[in-house]
Amino acid sequence: MTLLTARTAAIAVLAVAALTTAACGADDEPGAAPSTSTSTSTSTTVATPSEAPSDAGTPTEAPAPVPFPADTAEDRSDSSAGAALTVTGVTTGQHDGYDRVVFELAGTGTPGWIAAYVDQAVDDPQDDVLDLAGDAVLQVVLTGLQMPEGAAPQPAPLLTPDYAVLREVNLRGWFEGQQSAFLGLTEGGHPFRVFALTDPTRVVVDVRHDG
Repeated sequence: MTLLTARTAAIAVLAVAALTTAACGADDEPGAAPSTSTSTSTSTTVATPSEAPSDAGTPTEAPAPVPFPADTAEDRSDSSAGAALTVTGVTTGQHDGYDRVVFELAGTGTPGWIAAYVDQAVDDPQDDVLDLAGDAVLQVVLTGLQMPEGAAPQPAPLLTPDYAVLREVNLRGWFEGQQSAFLGLTEGGHPFRVFALTDPTRVVVDVRHDG
């Protein structure tokens, strides 16, 4: 082999070695961008909690899925067959255009309700007349309920929010598969809506106002 041929071969070997070293060091450079699959996975993991509904843990903030009726007639819905639910909590919320009451329930089945304005808050079965804050009474009777003995502790039966319309929520005891609550309002005639939500099970009552 001539000297020129040997020198040419050596230069070729050194060039290959340099290219190999450069290629191996590219992934180790500080600040190198992660692969597409890693970036996508990380983005999904971070986005999932932030995209959850903001009201997931606060039912009083849940968006209302039904419109207010044009009048203040009775609102009624039947419970599912064999429903065995217990009221575990009551919360209230003040919103733009309406005040909200949420009854939280545990157990099985779908709750029902009967809601209507009444002249007085008459507590069954004793027929005691309750003195509620405000000048009007909206009665909400929850149906499909089981006797609360041995179930979750009962909530405090009386709430006194100072909202535009809602001034009192008085939850009464269980009686023959039903439980009544009386809502003391500043005045009657306000349109109201009642609907159920799930996960967890809730019955929501909204009373509209102009404020």
